[in-house]
Amino acid sequence: MLKGRRIAVFGATGGLGAALVAELIRRGAAVVAVTRRPGATLLDGPLAGKAAIDLESPESIEEGVAALSDLDAAVFVTGIDVRKPLTDHSEDEISRLLRINLEGPILATRRLIDRVRDGGVIAHVGGFADGRLALPYYTVDVASRAGLAAFSEAITRELRLEGRDIVVSYLCPEPAETDAERPYLDLWRSMGTSVAAPSMVARFIADSLEARPGLRMMGGASRLIAWINALSPGVADMVALNRMGRQLRGAFGRPAGRSSAGD
Repeated sequence: MLKGRRIAVFGATGGLGAALVAELIRRGAAVVAVTRRPGATLLDGPLAGKAAIDLESPESIEEGVAALSDLDAAVFVTGIDVRKPLTDHSEDEISRLLRINLEGPILATRRLIDRVRDGGVIAHVGGFADGRLALPYYTVDVASRAGLAAFSEAITRELRLEGRDIVVSYLCPEPAETDAERPYLDLWRSMGTSVAAPSMVARFIADSLEARPGLRMMGGASRLIAWINALSPGVADMVALNRMGRQLRGAFGRPAGRSSAGD
């Protein structure tokens, strides 16, 4: 049960973050809303606190997490996507994506370990399927999210060996009907992927905080393709990924005759 639990939600002003804050408050949790900038507009509700932490800034992470205390859980509903050919990525885009999706959450987790009580959970909300599914045109995004999934698994094992009862979870919801994802929802549906309301994803995350899994995926089809891909990427290509790749190329690939940036 989450009633009375003190939970920090990173990314509290995003579409999924706001839905999660509302769901946790509904379940009786004491929510600390963490936003990127001070004074960000927040959901009306009985918040237990507010904090401003910029995951692009190691200094902001150090200062902001140090101000958090007595947490039972922390959830990262953060991250950015860049969907296009790798050769069209700028160096700044790659660096920023890795800072926000991978480096920032790792630095914050390092400090949160001493802010979360034993029996608690630090949850990273990640990408499609198991976070490791290597979809074309998501190259750097997949690299960052797969890295965070492996990090979550590794640090949970490390904490167990150190005698700490803290689980670092990696949670993979279905694509949600948020403003950021709305332009791509028809594409997801055409690939046979379910699309979920933000409230459904929020319930999935809240349920996961109670269950404290290492990895949890939302959606039967996503779990199946992730399982097949883990066993044999070649079989996964034949079953689904070749077809999905062609659809992704139609949406994000380079038009015929156009060379990459810098050519």
